[in-house]
Amino acid sequence: MKRVVMICVLAGALHPAMAYLSAISIQTHKASSMQVFINGKLYNRNPEKFVRIRSNPGVYNLQVKVLNPYDKEWYMLRKQIHVERGFEFFYRIAFSPGSRPRLIAVRQYPVYSRYFVNPDLYNRHPVG
Repeated sequence: MKRVVMICVLAGALHPAMAYLSAISIQTHKASSMQVFINGKLYNRNPEKFVRIRSNPGVYNLQVKVLNPYDKEWYMLRKQIHVERGFEFFYRIAFSPGSRPRLIAVRQYPVYSRYFVNPDLYNRHPVG
């Protein structure tokens, strides 16, 4: 009987720790801002350049409202994404003059990697 109680207590204690085993990260250019909606819910009220959202595994409707730096207009980008357990899915918004912005899947990182802990590692550029 004590074993059953201990197993239930242990399972109950570990359940909240395993609630968010996946993540979605979206980055845009420095001259642009964006707002992120997932399944119709707004996740950042103030427009930002980098957004990270912890999530459960599953299929999500991702919508990104982004300011295009070339024509100074807001665009709504839509994409249905599949998030797997244990990974952070990294998306970048690509701009080009004279066309709509595009949402591009760049990479996926393990959730407990150094990239998940430090978002500055995403923005490393070679110094000329």
